[in-house]
Amino acid sequence: MTDMPLQTNPAASPGAMGRSRAHGDALGLWEPKRTLTLAAARKHTERIIFIRRMLIGASAALVALLAYYFATQGGEMVIKDDPDTSVHMIKPRYSGRTSDSLPFYLTSETATRDLENRTEVALAEPVLEFIRAEGAESSSVQADLGTYDDINKILDLRADMSLPQTERQNVVLETDDGYRCVTAHARIYPREKRIVGDAPIRCTGNFGVVGGQAYEITDNYRTFVFKDGMDGIINRDDEAATGLRAAPEDEADAPRPIFGFDGDGPIAVKADTATYNGGTTDLLGSVVVEQDDSTIYSNEMKILRDKATNAAAGSIQLGAVRDIIATGDFRYVSDENDVRGDTGVYERDTSTLTVTGDVRVVQPDGNTVSTNRLVYDTVTETVRFSGQCQGRDCGPDGRTRIVIPGSE
Repeated sequence: MTDMPLQTNPAASPGAMGRSRAHGDALGLWEPKRTLTLAAARKHTERIIFIRRMLIGASAALVALLAYYFATQGGEMVIKDDPDTSVHMIKPRYSGRTSDSLPFYLTSETATRDLENRTEVALAEPVLEFIRAEGAESSSVQADLGTYDDINKILDLRADMSLPQTERQNVVLETDDGYRCVTAHARIYPREKRIVGDAPIRCTGNFGVVGGQAYEITDNYRTFVFKDGMDGIINRDDEAATGLRAAPEDEADAPRPIFGFDGDGPIAVKADTATYNGGTTDLLGSVVVEQDDSTIYSNEMKILRDKATNAAAGSIQLGAVRDIIATGDFRYVSDENDVRGDTGVYERDTSTLTVTGDVRVVQPDGNTVSTNRLVYDTVTETVRFSGQCQGRDCGPDGRTRIVIPGSE
């Protein structure tokens, strides 16, 4: 009997046994980890279910509460509109551009927008700043109260009507070229550079001091129109006014022209309407111009004054009266003369007053002149005319002497 060799199992070798043990250990570790992960998932699911139940319960409670509330009201609930509902702003700032692309800015202490009128805001202590001309300093308008249409860019300013009557002119316009106007109302169109008002206004500037019952300021804030009755004082420029006088050695002996615009007193103006545009003043309707003891009446009058433009600021500086053209029922009255005609034209450069139309001159001593044209020389104090002269001073050469106070 032959002995068979003993066969060994490779898996039973020491190396194989070690590898088998390692795989077993790995499988043994996975089982508890898997168990822990499944436990955590179950807890998370339980939490979600609990939260859902809480939310469903809260929703049910809210629905029950609302149902109880509506059930106990005993009728339909009506939500009323509140006209006082508004938006309140502190120190707002609005900006825009004029038609010639210059900026303007509007600020106020407060602004209130009524939700029923969303295009306007009510302003407290508004201030509008604008540039009148390129290169000029800023100008401004300020007031107690106002409204601003920020869609159409229209600013409506007014004084506080709760104040006493004497304190209601609190809308103040101040321009870079020295004009200052005070009124109780101003509607401003910043894009167009235009202001209109239906309240009395008083302005001071190069043209003097002027007031009206209503007004309009146009043409880049250069043209001032005073309406419904105006009155004003024309400033007198002493240096420019010397050209109106004769030039004797003794200034005290210089005669005063028949038009009293070289006297010492102010030139007072009244009319239905006045338009100031630079050095030109147009007066319309019941015109009365007074200085010292001389008065001019007419239906219309144009007053031209010397002017010089400051190009840097775009402003105009006005000097003395240069020409006056008075038409329609012209009349000049002083202590010594009463001159009437259709038209009266005063020219400073020629020192003459020309009256045309149905001209008549009457003096206190009885001298009278009737003609269709009269030319008075304010330096030589003589009158040239074609017509009839009656009185002691009439001569064959067609000249007469009109007596000027102080010239004898």
